[in-house]
Amino acid sequence: MSENKPDLSRRSLLKRGAAAAGVVLGAQAVGAGQAPAVRTARRFRGWVAPPDGGRATLEDLTLRPIAGRQVLVRTEATNLDAGFSAQMLGLPRNPPPAAPPTTAAVAPPRRPARATIPGHGGVGVVEAVGPEVRRVQVGDRVCVSGTPQCGACYACLMDRADMCQWNFRQDPDYPVPIADTRSGTPVYPVSHIGGLSELMVTYEEWIVPIFTKAKAVDLGMLTGCTGTCGLGATTSQGVATIRPGTIVAVVGCGPLGLSAVQGARISGATTIIAIDPIRARREAAMKVGATHSLDPNAEGNALVQRVREISVSVKPILAKSLWSGGTELGNFTTAGADFVVEAAGAENVTPKVEHSPDPTGILAIQQAYLMTSSIGHVVTTSLARGNVSLPANTFTIAGRTHHAGQYGGCNPLRDIPRFVAMLERGQYDAKTLAERVVTIDHVLEAYEDIAYKVAIGGVMTVA
Repeated sequence: MSENKPDLSRRSLLKRGAAAAGVVLGAQAVGAGQAPAVRTARRFRGWVAPPDGGRATLEDLTLRPIAGRQVLVRTEATNLDAGFSAQMLGLPRNPPPAAPPTTAAVAPPRRPARATIPGHGGVGVVEAVGPEVRRVQVGDRVCVSGTPQCGACYACLMDRADMCQWNFRQDPDYPVPIADTRSGTPVYPVSHIGGLSELMVTYEEWIVPIFTKAKAVDLGMLTGCTGTCGLGATTSQGVATIRPGTIVAVVGCGPLGLSAVQGARISGATTIIAIDPIRARREAAMKVGATHSLDPNAEGNALVQRVREISVSVKPILAKSLWSGGTELGNFTTAGADFVVEAAGAENVTPKVEHSPDPTGILAIQQAYLMTSSIGHVVTTSLARGNVSLPANTFTIAGRTHHAGQYGGCNPLRDIPRFVAMLERGQYDAKTLAERVVTIDHVLEAYEDIAYKVAIGGVMTVA
């Protein structure tokens, strides 16, 4: 190569970027047939949940070598997913009741208790890559998705990237620790992400490049398990399609449910029914696109019937227009929402605001199914506790279609760039959902408000 021409090979560029990030390529391979690891002893801070279930603490950590398809991302913002409230605050976990013998599932092997970095998804900048990474390079702005997409497993090939098998591996040596505490304790990232940290180490299967100048705080809310999941359930092709002019109901209006409300609006739904016991969340739903709001505490056992009545009020009545798309009230008719998103979930603690009629989240799932039209679709997204019971004949022959899956059924590589475009164009409102925006030092205070439902949601930012 001429002395006047710079070396622009990919390896040279990666080495320069790695050096700029404070890392160098090591000489030792990390395993048989594997390329050299990117070695580093970088110090950074991250929230660590202890293996004994106690309250998480902000720790000084030392980064381990980056190998294979691993990617080192400097965190800009991370969504404060309510699902981590119990782990972050050291709250007791409420186990589900034992399943009946006829429905008991085969349990996966239990992993040993480990110190972990919680956090699902986030946005940041790539600072180093393992020698086998092809999807991104140093300097790229990326979303670390809450669900991977390898593109090669059976689920991905069948257009169900939300069930990518990289996320469900049972290898006892997987995942690997990414850092050590000052005392030498190895630390593992939850779901191979560990978003509540100044640095994230994940695999390229979780990485989605994004080309945007949008604010990190807005992207942090959009790209976590709230915005992406809610928009995935209502705007992606992974589950079902909301047709313009249809009726949508959203059961549970936390950040995920409010994102689903917005996705329904973006998709052209003309009637959007928001259901939540908390008044502030119902008001937020009306602000971001709902046309009706219902309080399940006030409606009681009549909630399903109320949704059907609203649907009939905007559809032709069967008795008057049998041959003009008519319907009527009833379990086997097209009365009810055309599309229902269930996003309620179980409560970890008793809220300091209005209480849910069922803290296990099971009632919300049952009601969501029953308020769906006989030709409609119901998408479940929450983590509930217990077993769901439904009328047998309704379940077997009443026509409803149920969709379940990670991330609302979205395909991360295909859909997340679309969601970012929705944010840029003002179609998606992230600010209404992010009521708590905090630095890494104040994450626990924000989680207190989120766990007790004083705040709708929050985002951690890293300067």
